[in-house]
Amino acid sequence: MRRSFHLIAVTALAFSTVATDALAQKRGGTLRVAMNRTFNGFDTATNPTVFPTKLNVQRAIYEDLFGLDKDGKIIPKLGTSLKISPDQKTFTVTLRRGVKFSNGEPFTAQAYSDHFKRAMKATMVNFIKGQIGPLQDVVAIDDYTVEFRMSRSHTGFKAALTGPFQFFWVNAPKHAKNMRAFVSKLPVGTGPYMLDSWDQGVSLTLVRNPNYRHPEKQYLDKIVMPLISREEARLNGLKAGNLDLYITNSGKIAKLAEKDPNIEVFGQVDQGSGIVALDTSKPPLNDIRVRKALAHAVDRKVEVQAALGGVGGILATDWFGPKSKWYCGGKTSYPEYDPAKAKALLKDYGKPVKFKLAVLTFPVFLTGAQVYQSFWKRVGIQVEIDPRPPGASWVLPLLRGGFQSFFLGIGGAVDPGFQAQNLHSKSGGNFFKFSHPEVDKALEATYPPFKNQAKRQAAFCNYVTTVIKHQPFLLRYHNTFYSISKKYVKGPKMPVYKMSHLHEMWLDN
Repeated sequence: MRRSFHLIAVTALAFSTVATDALAQKRGGTLRVAMNRTFNGFDTATNPTVFPTKLNVQRAIYEDLFGLDKDGKIIPKLGTSLKISPDQKTFTVTLRRGVKFSNGEPFTAQAYSDHFKRAMKATMVNFIKGQIGPLQDVVAIDDYTVEFRMSRSHTGFKAALTGPFQFFWVNAPKHAKNMRAFVSKLPVGTGPYMLDSWDQGVSLTLVRNPNYRHPEKQYLDKIVMPLISREEARLNGLKAGNLDLYITNSGKIAKLAEKDPNIEVFGQVDQGSGIVALDTSKPPLNDIRVRKALAHAVDRKVEVQAALGGVGGILATDWFGPKSKWYCGGKTSYPEYDPAKAKALLKDYGKPVKFKLAVLTFPVFLTGAQVYQSFWKRVGIQVEIDPRPPGASWVLPLLRGGFQSFFLGIGGAVDPGFQAQNLHSKSGGNFFKFSHPEVDKALEATYPPFKNQAKRQAAFCNYVTTVIKHQPFLLRYHNTFYSISKKYVKGPKMPVYKMSHLHEMWLDN
């Protein structure tokens, strides 16, 4: 994929091109963006599951507190200043005055305080705690000052406040109070667009927020997002002129799209990793010999070739991608492909190994699962693939611990502290039901060195190595996400954290 890989290598050039395009921004028109799956709601306090389709919608409706420029300097957005206590336990944000939610309600600190209280009463509270870490309370000091209070030092929280971290995408507090659980169906944010209509499982439409403080930046009249689940159908819709843009992780489709002179492809390697998560609390996956055998048995290069067409997948040795400053350089002792070693471990275990592998019903996942099933069968492991559509049949068993093993993604989190915390034995996000004092101790060793970046990185790499030693999951590959669009779609199209800035795009056709 000559063009897209060239674009990945020269990201700075891509953004400079966007800056040049900004001189010719046009206003008006409808951007048509295909969704690849349905979802149940928008409210991040009660419905916090994440995937690109949902995140792209939410980013147009809500706003971040801060951003970061290329030099790491804070860019004020909804927040105007950030003060961090010396012990990294209190983060004080001063909010921008004069901002309104799309329903006209004034934007105040109460939105964050109420949002946190609702989250702590939600059915998915353990999942939420797994995302936000040791956030103990969110307090509205006055209308324009909010304190985020931790139960321990949490250096990574600055990264959450200065990046696209979904938990801080808040609804208008009075609206949320009146709507109760239904606020997830009718979001009210401060972003440039707001929900106009939503036929769940079919399509949704966003229109301009009449109370947005920068109307000159609302280039589009509408963003219309139909649900088109099949990869080939989305590409065909783009070629036929029925769509303008979509996001995919299929390297094969991106490669096909590049052949069309009217289509533009941008790709970005995700700094998280795909994994095979294992329920380590019950046989046979509670035995380290079985878990190591599972890792040694699979040639992961075959999965990349089969599922992605050999395009865009980089084999993972830890959950931080090779472009991340947290990357451990491949020095984590991750098990190499060695079927003889897998068979020896299974012989030592001495019992039949049989379990179910749950996967979402997307071709890239199903193909990957079939690759694993095939390799495991070669060493004597019997695995039944359990395909699940997106939605309740996937989310509810996941939250309730109903899967023996399942495909999951460790997202390219804003800071490794957010990824790492879910392997602690007391974490609400510990889907692996994994508990080991050595891993807990290694994680806790990452807390103190918050004043020294090098020591903190070393502590995290030691933690990752310790986790891999006990193998509560299998690493797959670092995925590449592609933005595929018609050339007349302008603006920042490079997907970052699996998201595109739909709300900053415009049409030149």
